[in-house]
Amino acid sequence: MPAIGKEKLTKEEERLLRDYSRQVSKTTSALFYVNAFFVSAIPLWLFIRIHHMDVFDMISAALFVIMTLVDTYLVAQAYMKVKFTMKHKIANKRKDAVTREVTKQLSESAEGKKLSRQEKDKRIDYRKSEVADNEATLFSIFYNNTLFLFLLIAVFYLLRSFSPYANYVTSTAAAGSLAYLFSTGS
Repeated sequence: MPAIGKEKLTKEEERLLRDYSRQVSKTTSALFYVNAFFVSAIPLWLFIRIHHMDVFDMISAALFVIMTLVDTYLVAQAYMKVKFTMKHKIANKRKDAVTREVTKQLSESAEGKKLSRQEKDKRIDYRKSEVADNEATLFSIFYNNTLFLFLLIAVFYLLRSFSPYANYVTSTAAAGSLAYLFSTGS
């Protein structure tokens, strides 16, 4: 009998661990960070155009870089949290439709007629996980972008009498932090 922890996981077990893990693939992580960077850079336009902040001023440039990077990280983490909570909810809702789709595809193909019931169930589970993963990714990006921008505009408006620097730092920090905070709810 091999020692505990020395056994290799089967591909099926690895896939299940990956499906129920909070970790996202490198591709999804890159997608999240690129989207988060773009949405975090939107306040730059707002403050440059409305408050006429100088991009080439050292203080402004440093604040722009630091706050954009902080917000990029916070929004990307919010994407990951919302994706994790939504993936399993979406998978449960799409279960019947995906089962019908895969069953129809397998019944129409010669290969599908030769498969065992267990193999058909594996294909259904794989497709269900794939559909839920894609939908959860897109929903997470949409939800968090909308939330971040709404919070940014609301705080920006509330702090309109503050100096441009204080308004920028506070509104971007609040929008990013609150988006991250609200992403932890279920």
